Amino acid sequence: MPNFCAAPNCTRKSTQSDLAFFRFPRDPARCQKWVENCRRADLEDKTPDQLNKHYRLCAKHFETSMICRTIHFAEASEN
Repeated sequence: MPNFCAAPNCTRKSTQSDLAFFRFPRDPARCQKWVENCRRADLEDKTPDQLNKHYRLCAKHFETSMICRTIHFAEASEN
């Protein structure tokens, strides 16, 4: 299922682009900043968990210096 960018007037979706898509943060203060910067009133009443689960922003809405390109893999524990 494709991810759609939540930024106003952005029509990018993950199936049409090589851009990264980022979930809204679960941290309430950081999440609130994202909502404010999005300038979408319909997101203001959503919880950080709802935003994290259902909404994304594409990389075009971030400064390049704010994107970490390092991939971290969780090690699978053997039982």
